[in-house]
Amino acid sequence: MNVVKTRQYYAELRESDFCDCAYCKNYVRTVRSAYPKLADYLNDLGADIEKPFETIPTEPEDGMLIYCGVQYVVMGDADDFREASVGSVRVSIADSHPMTNIKEPHFVIEVSPVSLKWTDDEGRPSP
Repeated sequence: MNVVKTRQYYAELRESDFCDCAYCKNYVRTVRSAYPKLADYLNDLGADIEKPFETIPTEPEDGMLIYCGVQYVVMGDADDFREASVGSVRVSIADSHPMTNIKEPHFVIEVSPVSLKWTDDEGRPSP
């Protein structure tokens, strides 16, 4: 893994690089406060918890939204990565993911499951 290059990758991402669907916006808006230890873990890898590469949500139910997977890009060699658990969340190398179009060595990790309150743009519970 290359933490410096991973941090650089996340620093260079623009708002237009992210999905603006309600599910992704909910994730970005709520995940850091709901999973601070996961945010710290990803930060140690150089990844920003609020800049997911891909989210895989289920349908909202009873005011909650479960993401059965959320993916992040990590620069460097995957052989340096070790699977981990952060609380109830498993962190592993993603089995499949969209094309990254990144030319230098990298891999994609997946965190799962992530359960968040379903909120509107102002952070109020959604119906």
